[in-house]
Amino acid sequence: MPAERLVLAPIRLARAPLRLLFGPLLLVSAGSVAAAGGVVIGNAAGIALVAAGLVVVVLAIYLALVLFTLRLNVEVATLRLTWLGGERRYVLSRGPVTRVPLRGPGAAPVRPRFGALGWAIGPAMLRRSEGIEMVRLARSASVILVPTDRGRLAIAPSSEEQLLTALGAAARVQQRLDEVAARARIQPLLAPLGAGQPDRFAPAREAPPAAAPPHLLTGIERAILEERLAAERAAALAAAEAERQAALEAAELASSQPPVAAQAAAGVPPRARMRQRTTWSRPAWLHAPAVGRPQPVDLARSVARLAPFLATTLPLLGAVAVWATAGVLGRLDLPEAQLRPVSLALAASGPLAALGALAARVWYPRLLGLVVISALAGLVLVGRALLG
Repeated sequence: MPAERLVLAPIRLARAPLRLLFGPLLLVSAGSVAAAGGVVIGNAAGIALVAAGLVVVVLAIYLALVLFTLRLNVEVATLRLTWLGGERRYVLSRGPVTRVPLRGPGAAPVRPRFGALGWAIGPAMLRRSEGIEMVRLARSASVILVPTDRGRLAIAPSSEEQLLTALGAAARVQQRLDEVAARARIQPLLAPLGAGQPDRFAPAREAPPAAAPPHLLTGIERAILEERLAAERAAALAAAEAERQAALEAAELASSQPPVAAQAAAGVPPRARMRQRTTWSRPAWLHAPAVGRPQPVDLARSVARLAPFLATTLPLLGAVAVWATAGVLGRLDLPEAQLRPVSLALAASGPLAALGALAARVWYPRLLGLVVISALAGLVLVGRALLG
């Protein structure tokens, strides 16, 4: 395996499966309703509606597969992001690796291009001034910003310590490879200079020998030099990998070892237990909640957070309700010439309006209410024409 494709550590990303499936399921529902309406309509308009619905369903399935197959690997001087059918490489650049909080006090404002559902992939705007790339598959409390050739990359891993350790190992491996490459570039340049220098310890009466012409490497010598450089490169990679493994084992041992045992292993005698004077104090349960007692849930805040997502589904649910009511009452037995415009209006006010509401939530959140209210008003008119 080439050095630039050597995977130092696969990074596990934080994921929220329910949030990841919400968008694809909404698209599948909209495409299914559109396809069903096209089957009922028939003719050319119905065939076009069925084709559009199938395309939406296929795109939703592919989106779900992309979200669940997304992987991040740390390679030598590179971060490689792979998914089903594609990949993207980010070359690491010099600069600080920082942690940016996204929730709580001191949170930095981040506005991703596609981040309405709590996850974001692609371009984003940090603090309304810096363009960054973002890989966030869950509503994480913070992200790690890594400098790359495409700008800073914001990553939401499941373990920030694992990501930082892998980035440190990649930096050390790249440093050793740069040293080997620099030594390989300088050594052929110094060889002719060393061969052409006169001997300082020769007698003064002897004339200095004539400067030898620069020595040109033959094919065998060039092959030997390339093999030696490849061996030094492999040794540097092996040493860096051994150093990374030793650091990981030391971190695991330090986290699993109790403090007293760690002091004994380090040769530090444990402190003697000091007896304190007994004092009376108020029981903890009188002024603080118990550890195992469940905390009350802020229902108003949860409803306010979920309200925009529920609002995008109202046109789709309304269209399904109108269509089901018409089927129960037997209002779908109309002539084809009358049923066709009603079905098109129902599809436009239902699935298509739900997609428009989702797009408004992503790009223009202030227009979400206007889109949903207009769709519901259209459904009222369609329902009155179909059921009246």
